[in-house]
Amino acid sequence: MFVYDANGKRRNVRKKWGENMERKTQRRVVRKSRKIRKNTFVLLTTALVLCLGTFAMGAQTEKTTKTYYESVEIHKGDTIWNIAEEYKTESEKTEHMVNAILELNGLKTANVRAGESIIVPVTTEI
Repeated sequence: MFVYDANGKRRNVRKKWGENMERKTQRRVVRKSRKIRKNTFVLLTTALVLCLGTFAMGAQTEKTTKTYYESVEIHKGDTIWNIAEEYKTESEKTEHMVNAILELNGLKTANVRAGESIIVPVTTEI
């Protein structure tokens, strides 16, 4: 279909309508591709964060330990606290080690005499 403008030029109406539709289609395609890129970026970022988080959590797991028992003879001046301090692990509190020694040996107090033998739990990391 043709239309004549004020100068008498013949114009193709369909061509203009078609160009407008092409622009709209092109805009839709551009918007859609931007949306796809944005969603892909968000998805990849989320996956990266999850992977790094999982890796970091795996690095914080407790180490495997082995516990064995050692007989210790009490000498003059020794206390349960000194022995516990000597045999405890770096991450363990002395108080927890004292309680473990008392429980293991069936003692109610931390009083010991020279010449007695006590059993001490020794924990090593594998």
